[in-house]
Amino acid sequence: MSEPKTISQRLNWMLEHIMHELPFRARYLGMPHLFCNLVSARLMRLYHRLRHLIACGPLPARPPRPKRATPINPKPAKPTNPDDYVLPTGFAWLRRVFPGSQVVLAYNQLRTLLDEPETQSLLTTHPTLARSIRPLCHMLGLKTPAYLKLPRRPRAKRAPPTPQPDKKPKTPRKTWLAPPPPKPMTPWEAQLAARQFFNPRDFYL
Repeated sequence: MSEPKTISQRLNWMLEHIMHELPFRARYLGMPHLFCNLVSARLMRLYHRLRHLIACGPLPARPPRPKRATPINPKPAKPTNPDDYVLPTGFAWLRRVFPGSQVVLAYNQLRTLLDEPETQSLLTTHPTLARSIRPLCHMLGLKTPAYLKLPRRPRAKRAPPTPQPDKKPKTPRKTWLAPPPPKPMTPWEAQLAARQFFNPRDFYL
């Protein structure tokens, strides 16, 4: 297989390798099936969005939406999630979920790709594509480059808090993270562990 050369091929190659390895790593780490589906769906949406934006090219800015006088119809109810799993939102959450896998390789390749002048010129003229690259940097744990950062918005003055009736506390929705790496063994513990798999008969005919 030839190495990807264009920016589109390199981005697709990174996400394809992560999604290909995801079910095997999930089985190895004991990840719940429903949580693995959430991660797969998130990466698949990002993958198709990047392919579509790169193929379409820079898009014109959208005009501001007019305010509606009539209320908007209520949104349909989302499908129930029996185990109530949610994706993590912290910095580098994908690297914490899949430690030591293709995610680390994608992190290094994305960092190299964003440092190239060709990528910088493309993202500065394609703000819609840059908007999709930011969440990829966040989930891989890569600090957003200066040319991708959004300008800070002026803070609006907050109104004084109004007293609200007592509400029932919300039950925290659970997520899943990989177990912490095992502690390094001492030389004596490593020797004992090696003896459990050593059979002298294997060295004699």
